[in-house]
Amino acid sequence: MWTYSKIIFMKKKPYQTKEKTVTFHSICVTAILFTIPIRIIASDIAMDDYDTIYKPGNIFIFEAKVDSVSKNINHSYYIVMRVLDKEMYHQGVITYDYYDSLPDDPAALDSTSSIDQNGFIETTEILENSKLLWIHPPRTHGFGLLQYYPFPEIRYPVKIGERYKRSFLSFNDPLCQCTLLLRYKMQYLSYSQWKYQNRLVEICEQSGFAKSKRGSFSVTYRYNERLGLVEAIYDYNNEVRIRLSLIKTFIPKPKKDG
Repeated sequence: MWTYSKIIFMKKKPYQTKEKTVTFHSICVTAILFTIPIRIIASDIAMDDYDTIYKPGNIFIFEAKVDSVSKNINHSYYIVMRVLDKEMYHQGVITYDYYDSLPDDPAALDSTSSIDQNGFIETTEILENSKLLWIHPPRTHGFGLLQYYPFPEIRYPVKIGERYKRSFLSFNDPLCQCTLLLRYKMQYLSYSQWKYQNRLVEICEQSGFAKSKRGSFSVTYRYNERLGLVEAIYDYNNEVRIRLSLIKTFIPKPKKDG
């Protein structure tokens, strides 16, 4: 698994879904995973007065399009991210829930969710402050493949053209029954326009690529300064593509006193 520091790595247990095997079509991704830690300093995880995007109570809805050439699959799902009012390992806490379709009223989301079918909610972390946004992506209900990619990460101020590296290491990995090492070369590419709810917003785009004995892994992330992560595109060996696109946000109204 990707981790944010050696200290957190020693404390944190791999996410498991009640001993269920998580699969992406025929690809099993339940395994003991290790990582080369991301470089971090104390100020990166310090809480500050930054006006965060991912405030407790906020809801972010993504459309998830899955294309698999080898399996002849083309399907869309919906993934709902909720920000909780709690902390875990010095990070914020988020949940992911999965839907085949969405109700018109966001208050009715839970009644049609995967929570009812499986009895658990995928819970993970997010880190956001004035220097850094770092999001753990969804990795259950068929999206375990995303475990193999660098998690969405943007450091402020953004420097277009800046390059950095991330590595993923897994022993006895199910993809190859071998030790799998992925060395990603990441880069902030450019600022451009992205369509969100019939309007154009400015986004920062970054991409990365890694190659291994199991083929190629590429990823593209797009961020907006007010919306956060607006799109993530994952490609595995030119055979599987997953695109997560932000389609709606819900911000709770402040409660009136009295």
